[in-house]
Amino acid sequence: MTKKIQCSAIIFDFDGTLADSMPFLATIGIQTMMKYYDVDYEEAAERYKSTTGLPYEHQVNLNFPGHEQNERAIEEFEKLKIDRIFEQRLFPDVVETLTKLNDMRISVFVSSSTYQPIIAEYFAKRELSTCFTEIVGYRPGFEKGKHHFEHIKAEHGIRLDDTLFVGDSLKDYERSKGYCRFVGIEGMFKEENFRREGHEGPVIQQVSELLAIIEPL
Repeated sequence: MTKKIQCSAIIFDFDGTLADSMPFLATIGIQTMMKYYDVDYEEAAERYKSTTGLPYEHQVNLNFPGHEQNERAIEEFEKLKIDRIFEQRLFPDVVETLTKLNDMRISVFVSSSTYQPIIAEYFAKRELSTCFTEIVGYRPGFEKGKHHFEHIKAEHGIRLDDTLFVGDSLKDYERSKGYCRFVGIEGMFKEENFRREGHEGPVIQQVSELLAIIEPL
């Protein structure tokens, strides 16, 4: 039997990890790139996928540095996202998994590239806020990765060495390095994609699979 991973806290990415929102976000992200930049669908899709996991602001600035349309593209994407983000459903096993993690007394966090008030409202509308020790969202200069991890460590006395970060993108894995142990979840990226980036730890297909591979510290 494979030895279980001991942890005292789990930090979840949101889009594509807890919520089945990546098809929606990819659609509007690609369409926005096609509208504001001279790229066809294939190029826009590749540019979007290669930077998935970052705030759209960063995706645009990385893909089209200094472009005069960047501000307009970012504004349009964020408006489209806010208009429909509350429609995006959690994956079917998420609520039960969160409940069991709470029963195990493992601290649970969200670290999202969605703006803080929006991500907090998303869970409040579903009456799930109390499942989390904290829901941490994006604001300029405070984003998923180092900023969120160090905030969680400082505010809650969490040892990052005892923490798992669960995410569905290669950028999530990249940002976990040096901070938290990482668990990949398949979606836009498959296990072989994470392996090619150097991830040697677990890769799961749905969040409930965590329960079989972890134990409270």
